[in-house]
Amino acid sequence: MSSHDLTVAGYLAIIACGVALEVLSRRPRSRIPSFGRVLSSVMRTRAGRVGVVAGWAWLGLHLLVR
Repeated sequence: MSSHDLTVAGYLAIIACGVALEVLSRRPRSRIPSFGRVLSSVMRTRAGRVGVVAGWAWLGLHLLVR
């Protein structure tokens, strides 16, 4: 297994955990907040908005450059 395969497997595991958490948050009376609720609470502050933009820029820089 090469390092590229290991990196792709790691990212897929992170995505799978995110999807599983989102599914669990959609259950009735779940105490886990959905991604939309988390994002809306983060976006209430200036530092949160800057962090979201920085994270989006980092993601775009690493995934869309080629």
